[in-house]
Amino acid sequence: MPPAARWKHTCSIFRRGSNRGEIAPVYSWKRVAAYVAAVAAIFLLLSPWWGRLYYPFPYQEEVFQYAAEFHLDPYLVIAVIRVESHFNPGACSSRGAVGLMQLMPETARWAASDLGLEYRPELLEDPAYNLRLGSWYLAWLHRKFDGQLPLMLAAYNGGHGQVQGWLAGRVWDGSLGGLNDVPFRETRQFVRRVHRDYRLYRFFYAENKR
Repeated sequence: MPPAARWKHTCSIFRRGSNRGEIAPVYSWKRVAAYVAAVAAIFLLLSPWWGRLYYPFPYQEEVFQYAAEFHLDPYLVIAVIRVESHFNPGACSSRGAVGLMQLMPETARWAASDLGLEYRPELLEDPAYNLRLGSWYLAWLHRKFDGQLPLMLAAYNGGHGQVQGWLAGRVWDGSLGGLNDVPFRETRQFVRRVHRDYRLYRFFYAENKR
C-alpha cells in the first residue's frame, strides 16, 4: 500500500467511531497500540544497530579463529552458540551437554583426540576450548552431510546416527520444508531456530558492516 493510501487508511480508523469521536470497538486503543508496537518492533529489528543489541556477538575473535581453522561460516557458529547456550560457558543440560556449544562428553573426547588435545571434563567450560571442539564437530558434520545445513543441524542436536536412520528409512527427506517429518520435537525446533538466527546474524553483521 502506498504511503499516502496507508495514511488515509489510518486516519479513517479514527473517524469510524461515534459522533463523540470515539474509536469504533473493533479499533480499540489497545489494538492501535499493539499495531504501533509491532511496527516499531519490526523497524528496530531490521535496523542493524538495534538488531546487534538483540543478537550480540560475544567471543567474536575465537569464533572467527576456529571458523577459519575448520572452514566454517562464523555466523553459523555463533548462531549455534546462541541457541545452544545463549553464550553461557557454564551451561549444562539435563542430558550432560556442557559449555557454549553444548558438547556431550563422548563427542568432546573424540574431538580432542582427533585434534591432539588434552581432554578433561572441566575444560569444556573454557570458552575457547569448547568453541574449538564444537567447531571441529560442526565441520565433521558438514563433510559427512555434504554441507546440507538442515542435515548438519539435525545431526548436531539429535545425533548423526539418528539422521542417517531417518534418511535411510525415508522418514525425512533432509529438507527444511520437510522438517515436520523429523520425529524429535527438540530437533525440529533446534534446526528452525539456528537457521533463523544464522540468517539474522549474516544480515546484522556480514551484510551491514557499518
